[in-house]
Amino acid sequence: MSLMGEFKFPLAALSQLEAAIQNNQAVIEKLSARIVRDVKKKRSLFVFGSGHSALFPMEMYHRAGGASFVIPLVAEYLLPSAGPPVVRALERTPGVASHLLRRARPKKGEMLWIASQSGINGAVVEFALEAKKLGLFTVAFTSKKHSLSVASRHPSGKRLMEVCDECVDLGGVPGDALVPLSGKVSAGPLSTLSSVFLGHTILVDACERLEKAGVRCVYTSVNTPDGETRNRTLEAVAAERDPLLR
Repeated sequence: MSLMGEFKFPLAALSQLEAAIQNNQAVIEKLSARIVRDVKKKRSLFVFGSGHSALFPMEMYHRAGGASFVIPLVAEYLLPSAGPPVVRALERTPGVASHLLRRARPKKGEMLWIASQSGINGAVVEFALEAKKLGLFTVAFTSKKHSLSVASRHPSGKRLMEVCDECVDLGGVPGDALVPLSGKVSAGPLSTLSSVFLGHTILVDACERLEKAGVRCVYTSVNTPDGETRNRTLEAVAAERDPLLR
């Protein structure tokens, strides 16, 4: 029996990921083109998420095959390791992550990706609003289906996708879990897979264009003969903006 025939989650997830590419094709092309223009102007790409959505900026950052112009905006108190009660309370509190923007010192016109499956919590909506005050181009990575099914927890009543300049739709279902088990209980969350899948889709397309144009921007594995030498050259340039490399 094939893997697809035996297990429910791969079948459901792969179908959703294929639909996500089709549904986001126009915005993927738009964001890829903007990244190419931005990087040629020495601009960076900032990526934010909290809770399990913090896995998105961490995955996009400084890895083999990854882009050297990505700067993650993360905080330990917003990671799953801080504990569910802590993260749950802070995610619903407007302003708790805004200092991450000030510390990163983004420039007007630079792009910021913000991941939130529901897109309704106060902290993430406030983060987007603060970013727009700084003149950043904001992109929501969120599930439209989930977000539209629930009310915003931000005082403005706005959802993340309603305050950002662009939206990458993660697809999926309300509640994130794809596979019904019994009654109202489902398992198999999609949002991390979907955000990473779509994020890498955009970055790979942009990096291919940049590398072909002579703009070196892709890290290679340090576990290959020449990987570390190449990466140190890229890091020297990236460190001008990325505080984690200093």
